[in-house]
Amino acid sequence: MELYHLKTFVTVAEEGHLTRAAERLFTSQPAISAHIKALEEELGVTLFERTPKGMQLSPAGAQLLAQAQRTLAAAGDFKLAARAMQDELMGSVRIGLNTDARFLRLVELQALLGARYPRLEVAFLGGSTGVNVPNLRVGKLDAAFISGEGDDPLLSSQVLCEEELVIAAPAGLRDQLTACDVPALAALPWVYTSPDCAHYGVMRTVFEAHCCAPEKVVLANQEDALRGMVEAGVGLGIVRRDDMREAVAAGRVFIVPRQLPTVSLRFAWLTKRANDPVLRAVIEAVSTVWQLAPEAAREAG
Repeated sequence: MELYHLKTFVTVAEEGHLTRAAERLFTSQPAISAHIKALEEELGVTLFERTPKGMQLSPAGAQLLAQAQRTLAAAGDFKLAARAMQDELMGSVRIGLNTDARFLRLVELQALLGARYPRLEVAFLGGSTGVNVPNLRVGKLDAAFISGEGDDPLLSSQVLCEEELVIAAPAGLRDQLTACDVPALAALPWVYTSPDCAHYGVMRTVFEAHCCAPEKVVLANQEDALRGMVEAGVGLGIVRRDDMREAVAAGRVFIVPRQLPTVSLRFAWLTKRANDPVLRAVIEAVSTVWQLAPEAAREAG
């Protein structure tokens, strides 16, 4: 029996679908099917029932799943113990980004990782919260910055800060804001973010409570693009307060006097990988850069 057969079995059981399991394991659907068939033949039991909705564990598969998970966990602990014996931390880590490098303190993070672990290869990969969460789940990322509640059951995270959000408006629209009630704001032109952005969730919460929706003129799913659109007079947008200080001081933008809820910036990773030495080292470095206590790490959601 091969460990990769057990890994395939557990992944298919967790995903309930051959295609999603293949994506998570970076292989093909026929290879996944072959692994399951080989394991079933070796064990002499049927592990899954093929249904129109996907792969459903058979009674035998359901009984064997927990033991397979324990076996894989033991093999992982064995590998981690061997890696911990090395004099110097080596390997690579892929970290997903959801906003600009300055706000995420990437220069400081890279400097600290480089000083502590010179043989660790670090890759910072651009993305968004909506992209980073599924990429963490399938193993395309090792860790990621995300914003919002972080309620994926497979992930753990630590809160780095609370993002203070404001409604920023172009200076040219000041005369149209004779009142700051929500319906009046909704009638003005707005620069939207994508629906998987935490800032979009804040906007929707504010306006849905008043049974209205902002007038969308354009969508910009990168924060620098959104800020640029607001400053250029395209429309209003929801942004971090700190990002608009210079534009406000220069008179290009003004802040609408309406309180918005904050959004949590988090550093997230797969819970089952929490004992990985490389991941532990990165989490500790992030905590240091953001001046967090070790106990700040907790399960997301």
